[in-house]
Amino acid sequence: MNERIEDFGGEGIPVLFAHANGYPPASYRRFLQRLTTVCRVFAVRHRPLWGAPEPPAGRLRWSTFAGDLLEALEGTGLERPWLLGHSMGGTIGLLAARQAPERFRGLLLLDPVFLPARFVLASSLAPRRRLERMPMIRRTLARPQHFTDRDEAFAFYRGKRAFSAFDDEALADYVAASCRPAAAGGVELAFPAAWEAAIYASAPLVWPQLAGLRLPTLGLRGEHSDTLTAAMFLRWGRLQRRAELHRSPGGHLFPLEHPAPAAQRVLDYLSRVKV
Repeated sequence: MNERIEDFGGEGIPVLFAHANGYPPASYRRFLQRLTTVCRVFAVRHRPLWGAPEPPAGRLRWSTFAGDLLEALEGTGLERPWLLGHSMGGTIGLLAARQAPERFRGLLLLDPVFLPARFVLASSLAPRRRLERMPMIRRTLARPQHFTDRDEAFAFYRGKRAFSAFDDEALADYVAASCRPAAAGGVELAFPAAWEAAIYASAPLVWPQLAGLRLPTLGLRGEHSDTLTAAMFLRWGRLQRRAELHRSPGGHLFPLEHPAPAAQRVLDYLSRVKV
């Protein structure tokens, strides 16, 4: 198996999963395992998890990750899978589907990063120094990258607001997936902060891509999401009128916070849509 792919098993409907920025595929263990009751599930690992060098000094393009996804698909043996993506993974899935729609049955997009055009354009023009002062990017770059062990990492994240809706099992999955042995001892984050920050600073403009999308699409928004806002969710529906859009309990990280209802919404949709 290609090291850029994780195999979650199962039989039936082919599904290829793309994960969020900073959340390796195994973070979603409980969510993805629920899908394997009727699906054959593989997950792609984005290039920051390959042990790649620092992100490029210039602008990072999410289309690079879409190209990686299409290459990874060759290693799965899946024939026209459903593309399932969360957050950044959903947006990358959209870009890959627009590039090669014939390679997918449809899209299952969970709280994708669909940002206002004015924000995307402002970020694309801002100098790097200004971007690094953005709260999300500043916090990412300041966060510890090394821990004595996974227990210390678990204790650190347990006190952070971003993980407050994770139960202990979900947080343990995240820590196990995101920490790897460090050369100097202890553990380090497998998804480097420099990559995570560069991705936050380079979200693409998606609205023109949505308007021309013809593949069957399920869109789920976390009821309390602060990433896919209510206004952007409505705009999505206006641009892609044939998409089926619903809400799911939780915030932006709802597949991790509430894996059972999120998985059930995906399975319900797959049971109704024939392609």
